[in-house]
Amino acid sequence: MSVATIPAPFLAFDSFSPPTESETSVGYGISERAATRSPFISVYEAGDDETAYDDPMREACAGLIDELHDEEFDEALFELECHARALHDRQLSAGMPRGQADRAVMQHFAPLVRECEAAVDAMAQQFGPRQGAGLVEGEVDAFVDGYTPAASHEMQQEPQFEQFFGKLLKKVGGVVKKVAGTAIQGITKLTLGPLLSRIKALVKPLLQRVLQKAIGHLPAPVQPIALQLARKLGFAPPEPAPAPTTATAPDATAADAAAAGVQDVAGADAPLPQQEFDQQVANAVLAQDETQLDMEVAQSVALGQGEAPPVFAELDDARERFIHELQDLRPGESPQPMMENFIPALLPVLKLGIRLIGRPRVINFLSPLLAKLIANLVGPQQAAVLSRAIVDSGLKLLSLEMSEEVTQEMTQEMTQEQEAGLAASAVAATVEETVGRIAALPDHVLDQPELLEGYAMEAFEQAAAANLPAVLPPGIYRQRPELLEAGIDAGWVMLPLRGRKRYKRCTRVFDVRITPHMAGEVMSFEGAPLADFLHEQLGLPEGEAADAQLHLYEALPGTRLADIARNEFEQGDASGALGSQELHPLTPQAAATLLGAPGLGRAVDGNGQRPAMGQRFYRVDVGGRRPHAMHGRHGHRHGHAHGLAHARRAMHLGLRFDCTQDQIRACIFLSEAKAQKLAMRLRQSTNAGVLSAGFGRALQSRLQHILSGPPGRGLRLVHAGASPAASVGMQNLPQAQARRYAGALQNWLVQGFASFIQTQSAAFIAATENAADGVTLRFSIAHPPALKAVCDAMAGRGAAPAQLTLDPAPAVTVDVAPGHRCG
Repeated sequence: MSVATIPAPFLAFDSFSPPTESETSVGYGISERAATRSPFISVYEAGDDETAYDDPMREACAGLIDELHDEEFDEALFELECHARALHDRQLSAGMPRGQADRAVMQHFAPLVRECEAAVDAMAQQFGPRQGAGLVEGEVDAFVDGYTPAASHEMQQEPQFEQFFGKLLKKVGGVVKKVAGTAIQGITKLTLGPLLSRIKALVKPLLQRVLQKAIGHLPAPVQPIALQLARKLGFAPPEPAPAPTTATAPDATAADAAAAGVQDVAGADAPLPQQEFDQQVANAVLAQDETQLDMEVAQSVALGQGEAPPVFAELDDARERFIHELQDLRPGESPQPMMENFIPALLPVLKLGIRLIGRPRVINFLSPLLAKLIANLVGPQQAAVLSRAIVDSGLKLLSLEMSEEVTQEMTQEMTQEQEAGLAASAVAATVEETVGRIAALPDHVLDQPELLEGYAMEAFEQAAAANLPAVLPPGIYRQRPELLEAGIDAGWVMLPLRGRKRYKRCTRVFDVRITPHMAGEVMSFEGAPLADFLHEQLGLPEGEAADAQLHLYEALPGTRLADIARNEFEQGDASGALGSQELHPLTPQAAATLLGAPGLGRAVDGNGQRPAMGQRFYRVDVGGRRPHAMHGRHGHRHGHAHGLAHARRAMHLGLRFDCTQDQIRACIFLSEAKAQKLAMRLRQSTNAGVLSAGFGRALQSRLQHILSGPPGRGLRLVHAGASPAASVGMQNLPQAQARRYAGALQNWLVQGFASFIQTQSAAFIAATENAADGVTLRFSIAHPPALKAVCDAMAGRGAAPAQLTLDPAPAVTVDVAPGHRCG
C-alpha cells in the first residue's frame, strides 16, 4: 500500500520537495501487554452476598485514614517535589550527567530524612513508656510545637524542608493521640513504642517516592493492605484473576480526549503520596501483633525503595537525541531510523501507550509512515523555511515578554544550525502528539494497516495544525481551514530552547479586554470563576473591565505547572510552586469567551496537579500585576520558613460524606478578600437573606464541580465498605437524583450559613481581625436524609435508589476559625 495513494497536504506542497519513493506495509498480528490493576482494590472487594458494613475494624480503618488526611500535608509534598525538580533541572542545565544529578537530589534531601526519623524516635521515647498511664490533654500538641530538630539552622535554610517537617510531626502526633485515646481501644493491639518505630521506617520511602517523581521516574504503586489485615476486616479476597492477554481498549471519554490531543500520562490515576502513606500508617496501627506489623512495614519499605523506571527522564533524553538527529539530517537522508528510536521511548509515558507497546508491528508500520510525513519539514533547506515561519508567527514579539535568559536566546541572530534546531523541535512536538492520537484509535483500526494508514495521516494533520504555524500555501488553507488550528497563524514552541523540554508556549500573545461578565462566566480550577482570581489575587476592583494579555501554554508528558512558572515568571520562588497558582485551564469555553477561538482550548477535567499531555493553560497579565504574596503560612513551626512565599489562598470547598457517623461535613475556606467583605457587611447589618443569597452563588459552581464531574475532586467518602484511597463521586446515582441531592446539600449549607450569621456574626468578625489569611467555616450536617443510600451507591455497595427522600431538613451546625483549617 502506497502512502501516496491518500491525498495529504504535508506530502506535497510548493514550499518543499516531496519524496519520490513509496513505502509498502504488510499485514500483521497483534500482541498486547496485560492491563494493570488499581493498587487499592482487593481489600475492599467483598463477596456478592456481603452487605453489612458495621464491623468495628472496618469503621476504625475508614475513620483513621480520614482523620489522618491533611490538605496542607499534600501542599507540603507538592512544594518538596517542585523544589527537587528545580534543583534537578539546574544540575542538568549545568551539564551534569543524569545519574549524577539524580544522586545530587537524593543527597540534598538526606538531612530532611534524618531529622524526620529522629523526631519520630523522640516522640516514641517521650510517649511510648507512658501509654498505659495515660497522656495529659494537650501534651502531644505541646511536644509537636516545641520540638526543635538538631540541624535546625540547616532546616531553616530550606523552607520547604521545615514546612514538610512540621506537617509530618503533626500527623504522627495525631496517631499518638488516637492510639493513646479511647476511640480505638480494643481494636488496636500494639503499644506506641513499637508502632512509632515502624512508622519511622515509612518516612524515607515516602520521600523517595516524591523525589522519584521529581526526577522523572515512575514509582510503582504501593500495594493494598496485606492479606492478614484483609481477613481481619472480614473480607474474603478473591483468587487473583489470570492476566488478560490483550490491553484493554480506552473508554469513550479517554478516547475522545486523546483524539482531541489530550491524554493522561502513565501514573496519572495513581493515589497521591499522602493517600499511600496514610494507608500504610493505618495498616500499622491496626496490625494485631508485632509480627504482622513487621510484615506490613517491610512490604511498604520494600515497595517504596524499589526501582522506579525512569520513563519520563528517558523520554527527555530520547527527545533531545531526536531533535539533534533531525537537526543534523543531511540532504536526502531519511529520518526513519531516528523515528524508530524515538517512538518506543514515548509510549511508556502515555496511559494509552501500552496499546501500541503490545503491537510492535504497528510501531514498525508507523515509523516509515511518519518519517515520510515529516520529510518535507526537516533537512537544511526545509528546516530554514519552517523556522522562519515560526519566528514570523510571533516568536520575535514573544521574546520581549519572557525571562531575560530566554530572551537572550531568542533575540540573538539565529544561525542556520539554530534555525534547524527550532524546526526540529517543532517537528518532534508534532510527532509526539501524533503518536498520542494514534494510541487512542479503536482496536479495529490498529488491526488493519489500510485503515491505520488513513487514520494516522489524519492524526498527523491534526497534530501539525495544533503545533505548526502556516507552512502550507495559502490556497490549501482556504480549501482545508482545519489545517490551521482555530484559523490562527501561531506555533507552539517547546521550552526551554536549550536543554530538556518541559512545556510548550504559543508564539502569539493575545490582547484581550476582560469584562466582568466574561470573568464571571469563565471557570478555573475547582469551579472557581476567573473573576475571583482577578479580584482576590490580583487586587482588581470588582465590577471593572481589565485590559490584559493572555499567554498560552501546553503540557508535555510529565509537565508540572511549576515547570511553566519557574521558567516564565518567577516571583522569589525558584521552585515555581508559587507561580503555578497563576495558571488556569484553557478549556474550549475559556478560549471562546476570552479569545473568540474555542478551537485553541482543550477539554480536560482536572485540578492541575497532574496535567495531561496536551492540556492547555493560560496566564492573565494585567499590567504586570502579581498575586498578593505573604511569607510563612499557618502551620510553620517556630515562626520560621521566612524564605517561603505563598499567594493568598483562594476560596476553597471540601466535602466529607461520613457514613460511619451519619453526617456530612463541609469545610469552606473564605479568602481574605471575601472574609473581609462579609465582615464589613455584617458590621453594616446587611440583610441576612441578601448575604445568604450571595453565599449560595459562591457555592453553586464549586459544588457542581465536586458533585457532578469525575470522581476525586474535593469529595471524600468515609465508609466502612469502600476503600479510603478510592476516588469517589456521585456518578453511580441516576443523574436526576444526583442533581436533587446536590441541590438539597446546597440548601442545607445556605440555611446553616443564614442561621450562623444571624446568631454568631460577632464570632465571624473576630476571626477576620486575626492576622491569619482568610477564615474557615466548618459545617456539620447531622443525620442528613438519604445519606446511607447515597453512600452505598457511591461505594458501589448496592443498587442506586430510584428516588431519594430528602425530608425533613437536617440540623446544621457551623463553627468559625481564623486562617485555613480544612484538614
